Amino acid sequence: MRLILDAEIRPETVERLRALSPDLEVVDVTYDATFDVRALADPDVEVIIGTRTPTDLAGVPGLRWLQARSAGVDHLAADPPWRHGILVSNAKGVYAVPIGEYVSGMVLRIHQPAATWAADQAAHHWPSGEPALISIVRGKTAVIAGYGSIGREVARQLAALGMRIMAVKPRPDVRHDSSYRVPGTGDPDGSIPDRIVGDADLAEVAREADLLVVTMPLTDATRGSVSRGVIASLPERAWLINVARGALVDEPALLDALRAGRLAGAVLDVFGEEPLPTDSPWWDAPNVVITPHASGQTLRFFDELVVENVRRYVAGRPLLNLVDPERGY
Repeated sequence: MRLILDAEIRPETVERLRALSPDLEVVDVTYDATFDVRALADPDVEVIIGTRTPTDLAGVPGLRWLQARSAGVDHLAADPPWRHGILVSNAKGVYAVPIGEYVSGMVLRIHQPAATWAADQAAHHWPSGEPALISIVRGKTAVIAGYGSIGREVARQLAALGMRIMAVKPRPDVRHDSSYRVPGTGDPDGSIPDRIVGDADLAEVAREADLLVVTMPLTDATRGSVSRGVIASLPERAWLINVARGALVDEPALLDALRAGRLAGAVLDVFGEEPLPTDSPWWDAPNVVITPHASGQTLRFFDELVVENVRRYVAGRPLLNLVDPERGY
């Protein structure tokens, strides 16, 4: 059983994989600059751990499973491997903790005069009079659009700050989360939100939001979900944080709302076009924090998911985080 490892994991994890079975051949091409999975032709390859499958699947007739490095699999949508009988599992749960911490950090940042403090420090200036008041997060309402592994960890952290949580998901009656989860994190039984509603009710609950956090996967059904109507429903005091995909949000409508002062601001880690062009109007948009699709950058947890899923595959047991072909995630 040949496994192509085309994703960065720790060296000791590679050895853990090799120790799972004497029949498992792990070929680590992570640091091979000459390797291109799209051109791979190898009849003995059964598993790929990485981002994509070969362009010509006829060259890998034995391929049975792709373990994606990413939580989102929208990059596979043009020719989904599952249409060719290949199992695909994603990395749900792996990025929940760093993205949750990113969101929590940004929420605190935008509610405190951090820029003023930094400017005073740089100028060696202690301002006269009383310091500016801090806006308190506790008691405010966060609407989380997308309540998968990332949304649930965002909810756990924001609830710990005292925020009221409202969640939006396609099947609000399904509260349990069976995805891979770092122990002690997330909301596996769906008990944190005060209210869970369906996707069609996003505009309604947006009216109550002090904060709208977008964490949903990008599919044909979710593209543009944060529409002009949803943005118009947000109160002027609200901030929007997008840590999912840029195409989920009507970006022109969001830019219009910010320029008109109809929203307090936005934190954007993702955009419809990436890298963000140097002449993009987003660079100079008012009250916008831009980061370069960096909120989930960690090597901390992917290793454990890979080891567990390879162990399951070798033993013929069900895999974690299998992509549902009907839903596309």
